[in-house]
Amino acid sequence: MADSQTKCNEQEAGKLGIIRRLFATDPKRKQQKAQDQLAKADDLMYRRWGAPGSPTHELVMRYWVSTRMQQHWWNLHAEQPAQFRKYIKSGYMEPIPTKWIKTRVLASPYFEGSYWETPAEERLYYVLNHGTMPDGSTHEKISPLNIVRNRYEIIARGNERNSRQVPLDSQKLADYQSASDVFHLDRHIKSNQYSYQVPNIVYEARTRALHELADGIIHGTDHLETMLLIDVSGSMLFRPHAGVLGPDGVVRYHDQPSNICLVEHLVHRALHHMIPRAQRERPDQVGIDTVTFSSKGRYIGQLSPTNFRHDWYSKVKLGGGTQVMQGWQVVKNTYFEHQHARAGHGRFDPEFGWQPTPGMPKLSLLVFLDGEAMDMDEFELELLGEQWAYVTIALVGMENCPHHHSHAIELERVARFNPHVGFYDVHGRVCERMVVEDLLSSVYPVDPPQYSEVLKPEYDLPHNELPTYSQY
Repeated sequence: MADSQTKCNEQEAGKLGIIRRLFATDPKRKQQKAQDQLAKADDLMYRRWGAPGSPTHELVMRYWVSTRMQQHWWNLHAEQPAQFRKYIKSGYMEPIPTKWIKTRVLASPYFEGSYWETPAEERLYYVLNHGTMPDGSTHEKISPLNIVRNRYEIIARGNERNSRQVPLDSQKLADYQSASDVFHLDRHIKSNQYSYQVPNIVYEARTRALHELADGIIHGTDHLETMLLIDVSGSMLFRPHAGVLGPDGVVRYHDQPSNICLVEHLVHRALHHMIPRAQRERPDQVGIDTVTFSSKGRYIGQLSPTNFRHDWYSKVKLGGGTQVMQGWQVVKNTYFEHQHARAGHGRFDPEFGWQPTPGMPKLSLLVFLDGEAMDMDEFELELLGEQWAYVTIALVGMENCPHHHSHAIELERVARFNPHVGFYDVHGRVCERMVVEDLLSSVYPVDPPQYSEVLKPEYDLPHNELPTYSQY
């Protein structure tokens, strides 16, 4: 009886298999199935974004162009409409909703054993691997550089980049070095030599993007405004001489100032150059709009060299985790609110937040970061879609640290893919004037600070005002 039932089941399975093969090979049925899938995809697009020409539909189409995913999505729509629907439902084709940022849903870790660390990482690498490069070419598929999965790999990778360090140009250093560089003033530091650095790369696409922006500024068809975004997380306070514990459990000792001391000096120097340039557009402006971030973002008003110490110590509050998206959202909201109040620029979308309108000035944002943010993938993904923002990232860190260099590799990848991002690696004992000149040449495509301006001794912080760790 059992054998008879088994034989019957096998016969039924065989019949079903024949039917499926006939259906799959029947051109009319296959065509009908494809049309049904396309109809479902189009219906989902309409329900999700509205009709072509509607504000949300236009917003999404601009996002496709900005992320250079337009061709990929339309190919997927035509060839694999079921997959197309899957990615619509997952939000891959849209900017990140502000609600997702507030709830930190994309930065939430996946379960242990997942190939991806977070949903943001998975989504970012989908875009990196399916979008075109800035010059329209394609590139080999890349995998994430994830610290958690293999700590030995990150050390080897970081050490390889570390081996590419070179000494600073001796002739230029002779002119640019300053007795007020923070490491010269720190009594804990034994060496009086500047650290070797890995040469920073300004990719061709970045140079081309800045030239295009410069042309617009020169001809009056574009305008530029600046802001600062500063990492104030707890790791900024690490004492290099007391030892810094890495993710691999190894304590490393570094002969250099803390990251927050270095950033304080760099910000002070940069403000001397940024404020006169801002005042050409707005003569009554007294400082540069500044946002800090750790576990939360916080607008601290306008920083200026006037009363710099007082403002820095009273407004810059340190501690907490590193969540750059919380700071980025405050930057975005602050910038658009100011632009909207001044000239009516910007449109607020209830789901995706502020969106640019024609004629709105571009933002050139200078970011100081000291390591891996838990939502760095989200930030990198977000910047791909924001054509109104040009971002210069200065990654400060510990000398000869493999973790610092591995994070630098990630940021180099993003800078290569996104011409709106400029990346600069700064670690160890730093020649501050050289760094500020490099950073501001990225912030300002027109009229960056030149040699004679950068070397002004009055832009140094006074010798008797060196901070101690206890002041933070």
